[in-house]
Amino acid sequence: MLLVPMVRKVALKLGLVDRPGERKIHKNPVPRVGGVALFLAGLMGALPFLFESKETMGILAAATFVFLIGLLDDMMDLQPRVKLAGQITACAILVGFGVKIEFVTDFIAGKGLVALGLLTYPLTFFWVIGITNTVNLVDGVDGLAGGIVFIALATILAVRLLMPNVQDALLMNNVLVLSAALMGSLLAFLKFNVYPANIFMGDSGAYFLGFMTSALSIAGAVKGSILFPLIVPLIAFGLPVIDVMMAILRRYSKSVPIFQADKEHLHHKLLARGFTQKETTRFLWMVSTCFGFVAILAADIPHRGVETFVSLCLILMIFFCIFFFLRKSNARK
Repeated sequence: MLLVPMVRKVALKLGLVDRPGERKIHKNPVPRVGGVALFLAGLMGALPFLFESKETMGILAAATFVFLIGLLDDMMDLQPRVKLAGQITACAILVGFGVKIEFVTDFIAGKGLVALGLLTYPLTFFWVIGITNTVNLVDGVDGLAGGIVFIALATILAVRLLMPNVQDALLMNNVLVLSAALMGSLLAFLKFNVYPANIFMGDSGAYFLGFMTSALSIAGAVKGSILFPLIVPLIAFGLPVIDVMMAILRRYSKSVPIFQADKEHLHHKLLARGFTQKETTRFLWMVSTCFGFVAILAADIPHRGVETFVSLCLILMIFFCIFFFLRKSNARK
């Protein structure tokens, strides 16, 4: 709450703003380095409660590096290959400190684990870089990316608290603290980022949030389980993941570069149907909440009361999503 106005003031003085353009929805220049406030607030909130841990040091070092790459991009528009090289370097730091996906469930036998061996590295890199860029690509409407990341973090945090685990207690404490600190910083940031936004998180914020979420999902997993590193976060991020996959298929079918921007993302389609920015963000937050409830159910929490409650919440949220969409569509007609 204190940092965002300060960062906004400095950004305006230095000209670090996102100017209106063909693909831009906003009509006036908006500061685009809100990630600085998210980064500082998240760390300041978490550091007093963290225990010394090799994995935690790796997460913080790698996240700081990828944040700086995003900040440089916000300041001078780096080439895509430079940004990708920076993300790969951050992943290498992460893996070097022991944060990686080493085992998967043996789906053929139905139980037990299979060591990934050398596949550990490409799978970890693909997961972290994929989620990092997914958050960045979905950041197209005021408050959308921040809200989706908050919902995903809340989902993962809830599952961690409800699931028994045999993870290192100090590392688990640090993962929980970092997750909660990011959620707190996001709540404050969204006050300034929802429509009409007076600051954007920029690549610095999107890269930092995506990287931290993917790294924490690996570090906070039950040792040797594929469930937590991949399945639960993947479902929690279901909406942006589906959006990105559709974009890749769409661009491939049109024989255009996969990284070429367009105006056919889900939020663009809703805006084209007559939804306002505020309505678009609200609707996609509701859909993301549905994915969050599905992720909790997929975790197979050993408590029937929790599963029943979450199932009822999911049914109600699906009903609200359908009602909201039909009501807004009919109103436009």
